[in-house]
Amino acid sequence: MKFHLLAVTVLAAAPALAVQRSARELYNEGAARLGKGELREAESALREAAASNAESVQPLALYNLGHVRFAQGTETLKGEGNRQQLLGSADAACVVAEEAIRRGTPVAEGDDLQQIITAYMEARAARKELRVSRDDTRRTLDLLGSALSRWRRSVGDFQSAAELDAANADATFNADVVERKIAELLNFKKKTEQRSESVGSQREKIKEMMKKLRGKIPKEMMRGDADEEDDEDEKGDKDEPKPGEKQQQRIGGEREVSPEMARWLKETMKRRTMSLGNEEGEGFRPSDEQRKPTQRKGKDW
Repeated sequence: MKFHLLAVTVLAAAPALAVQRSARELYNEGAARLGKGELREAESALREAAASNAESVQPLALYNLGHVRFAQGTETLKGEGNRQQLLGSADAACVVAEEAIRRGTPVAEGDDLQQIITAYMEARAARKELRVSRDDTRRTLDLLGSALSRWRRSVGDFQSAAELDAANADATFNADVVERKIAELLNFKKKTEQRSESVGSQREKIKEMMKKLRGKIPKEMMRGDADEEDDEDEKGDKDEPKPGEKQQQRIGGEREVSPEMARWLKETMKRRTMSLGNEEGEGFRPSDEQRKPTQRKGKDW
């Protein structure tokens, strides 16, 4: 996006014009900062210029504030990653969890230790995928919220500029452009929230099933406290059975896990995942000139 900045000459003024001169200086600084991409500094200077209520400065300061805040929202969204991949990963994690629950629920009602351990490990792997998806969707929703806040303020700035200067048709045009961007972002935000709810629901189901399965696994086979689980980050997955590790691992009484049993567990307890393919993301398309907020070149002072 190119910015056409106003060249402003500040003349020596009488004391009565001191406030207006200060507003012009602030505007000049804000416009220069905006041209350099220094958005935080530009926002601060332009906000002060707009707050001065100087009639010759305020509309232009608000107009450029609209550009600053739109750019800030756009910068925030650079950290969100591939949108389609985010949604696809959440869907895949839910499918894996559903399969683990389908397979593990009847096993939890039986007493076959080998099947119980297999079902538990599958559920644990599914829970990890759900946790990753949960963290990704939470982070994305935070970014979307921040960007939406900036863009809504951008719309307000452009609309205020149009109200103060009816000849500034660009301000109205830009407000409409940003409102369309907001609508697109809200649509994706709704999809992300739906995936987040689905992931949360599956996590609760799988945790409940794992609790039943864990209750049927001998404590000697559990690492650490079998009932301890940090729901926020599950550090180290302390309740993980360690099949294949002979030290302090036994199945009832004094009988150690046999080499055959350990080999069987290693072969059968592989983490299952899903291929998501290489679908193209559904992020913002490169915008053409009709879809960009445009910078209006104002009059020279």
